[in-house]
Amino acid sequence: MPLIRPLCIAVGLLLSGTSLAREINVPVPMDYRLIRNVLITQLFTGPGQTARLWKDGKDCSFLDLSNPQIAGENGQVKIDNNVQAQFGAKMGGKCMTLVKWSGILETFQKPTLDKSGNVLSFPVTSTNAFDSNGQKLNINQLQDLLQQVVAPRLADLKIDLNDSRDDIIKTLLPYVPVEDSEQLHDSVNSLRFNSVKVDSKAIVLSLGFIANVKPANTAPVATLNASELQQWQTIWQNWQTSLDKSIDQLPLSGDLAENRDTLHAVLQKAGLAFEQGLSSDHAEGNDPVRLFINESWDELAPLLRAVSKQLPGAEGLRYLTLIAATDLMYELESIGSPFGLEISANGLRKIARSYISHQTGQS
Repeated sequence: MPLIRPLCIAVGLLLSGTSLAREINVPVPMDYRLIRNVLITQLFTGPGQTARLWKDGKDCSFLDLSNPQIAGENGQVKIDNNVQAQFGAKMGGKCMTLVKWSGILETFQKPTLDKSGNVLSFPVTSTNAFDSNGQKLNINQLQDLLQQVVAPRLADLKIDLNDSRDDIIKTLLPYVPVEDSEQLHDSVNSLRFNSVKVDSKAIVLSLGFIANVKPANTAPVATLNASELQQWQTIWQNWQTSLDKSIDQLPLSGDLAENRDTLHAVLQKAGLAFEQGLSSDHAEGNDPVRLFINESWDELAPLLRAVSKQLPGAEGLRYLTLIAATDLMYELESIGSPFGLEISANGLRKIARSYISHQTGQS
């Protein structure tokens, strides 16, 4: 699962320089609605978001799960699933139902990191099943089936960093100078989950990686020349067209559907601020890129978090890690931490030139 792809922004902005290597930690909160979307994407792929986890060879007996509900409780993830189960026998070419049961399967699952810190899994620690009246399941055959077949399938949910590394490198390379490409690989290969905890609102991961850091080089960078600016305008127009289309296609509901105009407006403001920062000099304290970030991020981040909860599993996770990484960069840079990062027109000019050079080299 490409969970960490947008975290490449955080990695890449910490690559330049040859000073002391240190570990950077990024907090990544994952809302339970987002985890639910991931579970549905991986397991509940049947009609109406159902999962047929067991059936006999005669199609007379089956067990289906549906409508998973996820919450945090006592340091574990609690998942409630609707259960429809039937046991039958084939007689005279027809199925005769012997037992039919419906109710709720409740599992408690403990988020667990492997020794390498690469894989987050969710082993089941306990299971309970109740009928619609809240009475505990007393059918031994079905209880055994839930314990031996269904619980392991729910425990198959995993987030594996190894699935994301190549994707991160591929995404970052256009923005990283050639001399830093080896360090990029080293930093991405060092990505690890350092800790995980569960609270009532979210699973909170601490994601760490090793990077060489140094104070940002704040020496003035020349504005883009006419040719560079024209190339940038083409690049940005393509990006904006794609992002506008994605915003229009977001599966939003309720109040969030009314925020599409806000997302479009922020994207439009970004384009204007970025072009101004790339093409013209400005007085100290009036950096258009910095002003845009300062004015927009506090408004945009909560909206993006809310949007991410309604996206399909992998897409939602991409958005969420992008937000977490940007939050971290904004906080560190704003208090003057010694990273090779400038949230400024200077920083944007460097990134734009690197990207244009990469695109030119590919053509």
